[in-house]
Amino acid sequence: MKKSETSNQWEISIRFMFISLLVFGFIYPMTVTGIANLFFREKANGSLVLIDGKILGSELLAQKVNSNSLFMYRPSANDYNKIPSGASNLSPSSLDLKTLTEQRKYVLADLGIRHERCPELLYSSGSGLDPHISLNCAYEQALSLHRRFKIPIETLNELIHQNTEYPLFGMIGSERVNVTKLNISWKQLSHE
Repeated sequence: MKKSETSNQWEISIRFMFISLLVFGFIYPMTVTGIANLFFREKANGSLVLIDGKILGSELLAQKVNSNSLFMYRPSANDYNKIPSGASNLSPSSLDLKTLTEQRKYVLADLGIRHERCPELLYSSGSGLDPHISLNCAYEQALSLHRRFKIPIETLNELIHQNTEYPLFGMIGSERVNVTKLNISWKQLSHE
């Protein structure tokens, strides 16, 4: 190869690198962010839940619940920390996972929740921050709250209905309840 051809290839490579950096590192992200903010402002900014100008959380993330008068999220391997999030990485044959699962069964039994109706409350999600539970689990927890605190079951069922998310296009996914929104709705209703 001639020296001029080699220098020409280096020049092309360096130009390509800077153009790629400009396009994929600046222009593309700014364009996508701009479009998202234009058409989906709430979602582009983290789907924050605001009450009286105060941020209470995000619809997309589970939060640590310190009250047994609220609906429970799935367990979190990282105590609901956003950074770092993640699963426990315990294998299905792990004795530690079996011990954790048994402990969680006892906690649920103490609260009057049948773990057969709420299997998601026994295992953490992949991120440890999943804010959703199944409709069956939400209704089971509503029964528990009704029995323990004499809250009208109709009120709890209505809140569950209001915070149910349905399958995308009626067929992708399943019905689920966003616990973050459900707990915020319950707090607002109980403080009125």
